[in-house]
Amino acid sequence: MNKLILLFLVFLSSHFSYGQTEIKTMFYNVLNFSSAPPRERLDILNSILNTYEPDLFMVSEVESASDAQNILDESFRYTTANIVQAPFLPNPGAYINQTAYYNADKFKLNSTAQIETNYRSINHYSFELKTNSKIAFEVFVAHFKASSGQFNENERLYEAQQFIKYIEGFPSGTNIMLAGDFNMYSSSEPAFQTLLNGTNTINMLDPINSLGDWHNNLNFTGIHTQSTRLSNVDFADYGAGGGLDDRFDMMLISDALNSPTNSISFIQGSYKAWGNNGNCFNDNINSIDCAGTFDQELRGWLYMMSDHLPVVMSLNVKEELLSTNEFVAESPVKLTNGNLVSDRLALKFSPNLLSEKVIIYNTLGQEIYSFKVSSLEFAVDVSTLSSGLYFLKVNQTPITQKFYINH
Repeated sequence: MNKLILLFLVFLSSHFSYGQTEIKTMFYNVLNFSSAPPRERLDILNSILNTYEPDLFMVSEVESASDAQNILDESFRYTTANIVQAPFLPNPGAYINQTAYYNADKFKLNSTAQIETNYRSINHYSFELKTNSKIAFEVFVAHFKASSGQFNENERLYEAQQFIKYIEGFPSGTNIMLAGDFNMYSSSEPAFQTLLNGTNTINMLDPINSLGDWHNNLNFTGIHTQSTRLSNVDFADYGAGGGLDDRFDMMLISDALNSPTNSISFIQGSYKAWGNNGNCFNDNINSIDCAGTFDQELRGWLYMMSDHLPVVMSLNVKEELLSTNEFVAESPVKLTNGNLVSDRLALKFSPNLLSEKVIIYNTLGQEIYSFKVSSLEFAVDVSTLSSGLYFLKVNQTPITQKFYINH
């Protein structure tokens, strides 16, 4: 009897896990990137991302399109995944911007838009997951007005109202994520309440339901994300000091994503302030007194990178992702034999790329080879290039692809 029960449980486990996929998401305020010191933050970010390996990476405080491109080129060196950048959407009249990076083998980006506000626009990325049913996933990346006081609260309230007004046209059951630096000190702030109230058909939720007065409150130590530093003196006065005591950075989800029966849903226990061991109240994140699951090396990188911590969350998708061959038609250029090559880089192009320029860069951003697409299939002789990492970019597409030469 016991053996029969064991076999039945194994069957159930395999039955319910079949075809499911975990999607890992991260939001990070990267602090005036790239003006703020230190200069090696591209490398530091690469090390931080390597500890989590997000499929969807959302950021704020990127200063320019070239800075965003540098993050793509240099801060995903740890992975061979097909990470691409969404089209860069500059904030009108603002010098810091939001952007997003995603695994193009898991996501298809259908469109982008911006919600105009009084201060910084909220970016909208309309994705579908590369499954048979093409699960729609609406992602918003925001950076609400900073600082305390009634004036700034009113500014954040207006931004929140514009977001809710924008999603009012979305049908019930829409899969929505709103990630960003909310700059809100309490869940009772009118802007946060506006977000939680949602629309007549869509409720927005805090996935960990940790509501209250977050600011300088020991009870919320484990979810504080700002500030990672007691002082900003060693960082040319960029960012804030005072130690970890605010929950500014967070992700909200629509009620659909909170239902385990939905095609895509929040995985309980996956939401974390990355690097926060829950014992770093009003302290440097890299303090030896803040030891725990997140090790000293990671917390050292987080201290150097930004005055904010990333927040992460995983989603469960109840379908298998399609194989590369099944969606290759959606990709403008394919590395036919994979991205690890020795002498020849085999490429296949979409017809709409004919006559477009293709450029190969090294890790220093130097153009080392270029050509125009004259046929749908082409092989580049790379036998004379040194072994290492290279990048391939096609004009008129947002995608930069990595490949590795190993002679």
